[in-house]
Amino acid sequence: MRVVIVGGGTVGLCTAVFLARQGVSVHVLERRAKVNDHPRAFGLSDRSAEILREAGIEVETASFGRGLMTGPSLSELTAVTSKFERPEIGSAQLGSCPQDRIDRAAVALLRDMGSRVDFDSEVVAVGDDSVTTKDGRVVTGDYLIGADGIRSRTRDLLGIGVTGPGPLGDSHMLNVLFRADLPAPPLSMTFLRNERASGILYRVDEDGRWIFHIHNGDPDTPAEQIQQRIRDATGVTEAQPQLISQIPWAPIAHVADAFRRGRFFLVGDAAHALPPVGGFGLNTGIADGHNLAWKLAAGGEALLDTYEAERRPVALFTMEQSVIRAQNHDLHWNNDPSLAADRAAVGMAGVMIPVVGYRYDSAAVIDSEPLSDMENLVLDGAPGSRLPHRWLPDGRSTVDLVSGFTLLTGTAAGHWLDAARALGITAHALEGWAEAANIKEDGAVLIRPDGFVGWRTATTRAADSSEQQLRDALDRILCRKSPDAVTQEA
Repeated sequence: MRVVIVGGGTVGLCTAVFLARQGVSVHVLERRAKVNDHPRAFGLSDRSAEILREAGIEVETASFGRGLMTGPSLSELTAVTSKFERPEIGSAQLGSCPQDRIDRAAVALLRDMGSRVDFDSEVVAVGDDSVTTKDGRVVTGDYLIGADGIRSRTRDLLGIGVTGPGPLGDSHMLNVLFRADLPAPPLSMTFLRNERASGILYRVDEDGRWIFHIHNGDPDTPAEQIQQRIRDATGVTEAQPQLISQIPWAPIAHVADAFRRGRFFLVGDAAHALPPVGGFGLNTGIADGHNLAWKLAAGGEALLDTYEAERRPVALFTMEQSVIRAQNHDLHWNNDPSLAADRAAVGMAGVMIPVVGYRYDSAAVIDSEPLSDMENLVLDGAPGSRLPHRWLPDGRSTVDLVSGFTLLTGTAAGHWLDAARALGITAHALEGWAEAANIKEDGAVLIRPDGFVGWRTATTRAADSSEQQLRDALDRILCRKSPDAVTQEA
């Protein structure tokens, strides 16, 4: 199989890695001349860190404290964010890593695996199974993926519209990337405001790169004036900011009306534009590619249809959550449990729900169970949810056991292990898994390659039918059998 990806930003490159690691031939086309040196996002969620580690995209992350501080200068700051103990979801931890570092690591890995990444390759037309570049090349693929950003030409050429509020307000921000020796605030985001200047400061990395957002900033402002504004806002009068680049932007919220059109799929910002509050945009895009990649590798048109069935509802939900957070900053930054009712009153879910707490309901999940708690993260083995995390005696997480389709059972389930072995499926019997996954010791949970639960049987109906039950469950998740082929034990 050959997959062409239009767009070599973070989501396009990561999706290419996910595919290449499963033996799919990948060709990435990027209109820019090189990796974009100006990161627009740099916060990796725990789930994204988990996915990148699984894919072998090795990047160093900085453990900057997440949250917001405010004050008249860097020497006079007050924390706005309340302390929040994030629940563990696995071995990988959230961290800060600018996009350009992820992109370079992904490009290097792709080229090591023999995949093709072409820069200076702007796509100007699409066919049924091909794209045409500005210099006249026609590149064909069995499937094609549009990962070309918020203003996706691929989406427009396919005639796919968008749904959502659209632009949020009539103002814009100027994103200024610069290098300087500044004192590091304890938290990642700082809103600075005094009588001389104001702006939002982000620490990009530990190498002296920063981003300063100027409300309604003019890209044509002389460099000296921007440098002085940074000094005035930070209160570091001796600072010598070295300006690197500037990007004007405005918040926008919309979701593509379709994530698939024939052989084409949309991922990342091409599929959904999310406001920055919450930092969900990049992370949602990485999850898109991860979901789509195993389905492309597995094959089958019905299975591929579940990409939209699963990821578009997540995108709509996440867009809604981002907008709610933008309208309720105080509740967004204060995760105190005592404010749960206030969050519920405005429709705001707990912070971990858009990250990893959502659930899939599609033909690739058998008897999906809806989410029952919008405040607290519940990973309990329910079909459609990400598998539960439990520490193993060797220091690994149950999440680390997933290798392709994976069967996890209780301690009285040797017949399930035999069935998995007969079908070539990785399987493990685990102490404590029955309690974690809400099954009995002779029950089993079938995990999909993306780490989500595809099927769960609480107990064994007949040991001599285990292999057939597992085969039927696998066929249903892969959309090769009708829904009545597997009768689920309650």
